[in-house]
Amino acid sequence: MSRITILDPTAQPPDVDADPGPPLGAMDAARVGVRYDLTWRSFDWVRDEWAAMLRKEGGSVTQWCAGDRTGEEAEATLGDLRNFVADREVLISGLGN
Repeated sequence: MSRITILDPTAQPPDVDADPGPPLGAMDAARVGVRYDLTWRSFDWVRDEWAAMLRKEGGSVTQWCAGDRTGEEAEATLGDLRNFVADREVLISGLGN
């Protein structure tokens, strides 16, 4: 009688990074900027939740809505963006997708 080998297709669990990141107190007085645009409206709820959590941890949160990125208004948007990020220590720019 022949023998067969049954393979287990499940992957090994990923290594867990034991470093939890900066301590919660690291947000004290941090200037946080949240950049968003009007293309994905569901992000409005996400950024409101994040802003509330960041403020709870002591961060100072400012939100900025990006304008047009083409045509005549693109230069104004780029200038506004440069001003927005100039004095921020942390910047969240959309969800990165």
